[in-house]
Amino acid sequence: MEYTIGELPPGDRPREKLKKHGPGYLSESELLALVIRSGTEGKNVLEVSREVLRDFDLDNLSNSTIQELKKYKGIGEVKAGQILAVFELGKRFAREEVSPGERIFGLDDVVDHLNPELKKLEREELRILHLNNSNELLSEETVFRGSLNEVHIEPREIAKSCLKNNASGVILAHNHPGGDSDPSEADIDVTERIGDSLETLGVSLVDHVIVGKYDEVSLKRRGYI
Repeated sequence: MEYTIGELPPGDRPREKLKKHGPGYLSESELLALVIRSGTEGKNVLEVSREVLRDFDLDNLSNSTIQELKKYKGIGEVKAGQILAVFELGKRFAREEVSPGERIFGLDDVVDHLNPELKKLEREELRILHLNNSNELLSEETVFRGSLNEVHIEPREIAKSCLKNNASGVILAHNHPGGDSDPSEADIDVTERIGDSLETLGVSLVDHVIVGKYDEVSLKRRGYI
């Protein structure tokens, strides 16, 4: 038997609080309860959400996995997916957008727009910023998730992304969750292979930025591009 929000005492129902006062009035556990929607046998939805939040702060919860969330009684694959989807929407909304006509040239510009988010990720992500001839940002795309030491990155996939977005130049950016921003041999190798591949298309690899826990590194400034 599942216990829904509607079966909670009227004063404890997050949905009623939301209608009356707005989402800012609700606690984190109440907001999460609205996403989970129902509890499980012997445990209402607020108890389930509080149990999750005892183990995760919001940053860690936003970077959790379906497998981690399914360990909690009352959270199956569907509910775990709903939680992760809500956080992903929040991340995308919070990501600072570049104003039309604003130009991206290298490390400082990339750090301004991507650094806060990339620093919080617990897994590596490789992102590509597509630029036009004037170095104006056309679009941003996450092309790979996972360690560059473990993920086999095909330069042709990067090339396809550039052609799709009609890019004249690109900036790569990825994070090192371990904290050290120094490029690994895999980082350098991937950068060189992608640069060679893009050159044949007439697309310039402007920079590859690595974001660590405390600082950032430009492979262009290090002489690898």
